[in-house]
Amino acid sequence: MKKIVYSILISSLFFASCKKFLDTTPTDFLSPKNYYKTEAEVKVALAGVYDVLGKSETYGRYLFFEMDVADDSFIALSTWTQDVGLYNYSPGDVKIEATWSTLYNGINRANVLLESLNDSSLPEATKKVAEGQALFLRAYYYFILVNNWGNVPLRLTATASTSEVNFPRTPYKTVYQQIISDMEKAADLVDKTADGSRVTQPVVWGMLARVNLKMAGAPLRDKSRYAEAAKWAKKVMDESGSKLNADYTEVFKNLCRDVFEPKEVLWEVSFGNYNSSQVEEGAVGGINGIGTSNLTIGYSYGAKHTVKSYYDSFETGDLRRDWNINTYYYTSATDATKIAYSPTAIYNRCDAKFRREYELASSGKFTNTTAIDFPLLRYADVLLMYAEAENEVNGPANAYNAINQVRRRAFGLPVDATSAVDLQGLDQDGFRNAVRAERSKELGYEGLRRFDLVRWGQFVPAMKAVANEMVNATGYTYGARSGQNVTAKDTLFAIPSSEMALNKEMVQNPGW
Repeated sequence: MKKIVYSILISSLFFASCKKFLDTTPTDFLSPKNYYKTEAEVKVALAGVYDVLGKSETYGRYLFFEMDVADDSFIALSTWTQDVGLYNYSPGDVKIEATWSTLYNGINRANVLLESLNDSSLPEATKKVAEGQALFLRAYYYFILVNNWGNVPLRLTATASTSEVNFPRTPYKTVYQQIISDMEKAADLVDKTADGSRVTQPVVWGMLARVNLKMAGAPLRDKSRYAEAAKWAKKVMDESGSKLNADYTEVFKNLCRDVFEPKEVLWEVSFGNYNSSQVEEGAVGGINGIGTSNLTIGYSYGAKHTVKSYYDSFETGDLRRDWNINTYYYTSATDATKIAYSPTAIYNRCDAKFRREYELASSGKFTNTTAIDFPLLRYADVLLMYAEAENEVNGPANAYNAINQVRRRAFGLPVDATSAVDLQGLDQDGFRNAVRAERSKELGYEGLRRFDLVRWGQFVPAMKAVANEMVNATGYTYGARSGQNVTAKDTLFAIPSSEMALNKEMVQNPGW
């Protein structure tokens, strides 16, 4: 963790601002113990804790691209033979190291702020809101770490010296207990009003549902957590005023247009450009999205493509298929005319949920970065989490309405009226399979698929099935690489070699 230590001690106060949250940029280095005393100074510090969410190492790119290659997609770059997204890499991989370090930077920034708040001159109410956000973000960063690396060092105090590098791995269950504790405390401190990129009460409730669902699944398999997951999801449903947007595609168009809709998207990472520069390093729609070199549309590598099994999983009439997966491509770099794919052309279609043609960019569209926001928690996810957890606790009787709202919207029907697409008459196993399939279709390409497959214990067989499919995909056989490389060790990422070299108490994950 030496890199983490140096980063905090030398540069932790030079935080980038969080669009829609703060436009305050620190201009000098001062000791945190002497610095976070006024409201303006605390806001700067809090902006730095949020800043981690928008980095390339997190939701700027890695967490929805390389670290979420699952059974719905493949990396369509035939020259790539070694990468995290191909599950063929070494512990020295720069992406693995960068994400690990970035998350621990965020945790240390939160620790510094939490330790300093007691000495600040903020009104008590304002101080509590800041404390709640810092607690939640610290917990959320640990949630990402423990999901991806398993037992990780739990640090609840700020780093005081560059000599502090040796930290043992904390048992998985203990880390999760701390995450739950921090989030539950935060729920009583943060504001109740939805605010897009800022943590508010419905965000905390929704994420508590997600954390508890993970604890109920692999590797902890604590089935008692299903009841907790259902409880927190139900609070969002009953008390937040959330509601599905009637148009599934409009949710993502709004993320491209910088339009905040608090009823559907409870929490998002906000990217943007102004003053002829990019404020955050977002690649949403630029690394994924519909591939094109047309600069008017917005350059996109289109580097993540769909697989036929995912395309075929959508029922006839499900409008989500032709949004998640594009039906057209653009003529050329100079002609934005849309050309329809033939019905048999599937594997050359993209992860197309975030489309740059809708991007609102006041200072023009950049080639390698975009201003498209990324959703961290949507109300549809909350409904599906409730349906999944409620079914595990009590069976499907009281879970149908939640999943059927999502299904009705998917077919362009009113969400509050019964319809022919409603699920009914399923036993617990049948409903479990149905909600898992619904999560795949509703939440595809939003950085959650690998997470779901791992907690369900389905990741390795699902990836092997895709590999077998891609072996016969004419022109795209290289797409089998990810699945062919996957083994049981890939349910976790390797502990970075830099951490192994510096931290003498660290133990590598199995298989590495």
